[in-house]
Amino acid sequence: MAAAASSRSKSVALAFLLGAFLTGGASGFAAGRSTATTKKDGSVSREYTYSSMVQELARELTLSPEQTAAVDSILTWRRGRYDLIMLPIRPALDSARDSARTLIELRLDAAQREAFIQLRNRMSAQSDSARAASRER
Repeated sequence: MAAAASSRSKSVALAFLLGAFLTGGASGFAAGRSTATTKKDGSVSREYTYSSMVQELARELTLSPEQTAAVDSILTWRRGRYDLIMLPIRPALDSARDSARTLIELRLDAAQREAFIQLRNRMSAQSDSARAASRER
């Protein structure tokens, strides 16, 4: 009986982690689409930068230069606060992510595992690129 309960708990935990992984991917995709901009030639740019966000706010809200500078300062302050808040939490999040990846990989065959690793690497590179771009001013 205990083995069945343990197996059920593991299945529920795996389902939760997989759901969280898929939700995160979908959220990232949606965020990328919502921050996409249309270029003059009609193509869509998915590049998101901190400065483009401030410019978009200024344009959408028709901010004066003084308001734009104030918003820029506020968002810079917010980013610093977010970094401070995440500092002690990041290791726990990284551990949960790594555990979920391991649990997922255990359920995949060799070809699926390789595809999963390539997908993770691609997503990680995109995330790193977006993070670096958001840091630029």
